[in-house]
Amino acid sequence: MAHGDRERWNAKYEAAWNRAPEPPDEFVLRSLLRLAQPTEAQGASALDLAAGSGRHALDLARRGWLVEAWDVSPVALELLRKRASSKGLLVATRELDLATGAPLDFRRKPFDLVVAVDFLERTLFADFAKLVAPDGHLIFSTFTVDRTGEKPPLRYCLERGELSVALPDFETLATVEQSGRAGLFARRRTNA
Repeated sequence: MAHGDRERWNAKYEAAWNRAPEPPDEFVLRSLLRLAQPTEAQGASALDLAAGSGRHALDLARRGWLVEAWDVSPVALELLRKRASSKGLLVATRELDLATGAPLDFRRKPFDLVVAVDFLERTLFADFAKLVAPDGHLIFSTFTVDRTGEKPPLRYCLERGELSVALPDFETLATVEQSGRAGLFARRRTNA
C-alpha cells in the first residue's frame, strides 16, 4: 500500500473518533448465528482482517472469542483499543499492510474464525487456507461489480460468482450475492 493510502485511512478514522461505531455487517451476523459461541474454556480464536475501527472485532470479543484485529491504520487500531477498553473487552491489535501482495507471516497457529469485510486483496485468497484452522470458518463479505455508485473502485469489487470459486480449500455453508454485495460463510476442509 502506498504511504498516501495509509494516510487516507488514518484521516478517515481520525474523523470517526467521536462517532458511534458502525453496526456489524448483516451477513456476518447471520453467519455467526450458525456457529456455536465459544466458552472461555474453549479459547476459540478469531481474526478481524482489515478491521478498521473494529466493529466486528468488538462484536466477536463480546461473544467470547479471543480476538485479534489487523489493519494498516494505527489510528483505527487505537480507536478500536479505546472502544474495547471502554466496554471491558480484550482485542489484540496488529498494524499490518495487507495490500502489499506479499505473503502473510504465519508464525502463530491458525484462527478458528476469520472475518473479512469490505476488503478485497485477491493475492490473499491463497493465504486464507493458512489463516483458518482445519474445520475453522471464514466469513467474507464485500462489494461486487454490481454495486451502486463509483466506490469502491472496480478493482476492489468481486466479479459475479468470483467468491464461490476463489477459495477451493473451503466448503461453502452459505453464500449470497445481491444488491452489489457478496458474502461467503465457509468451513476450511480438513485435508486442505
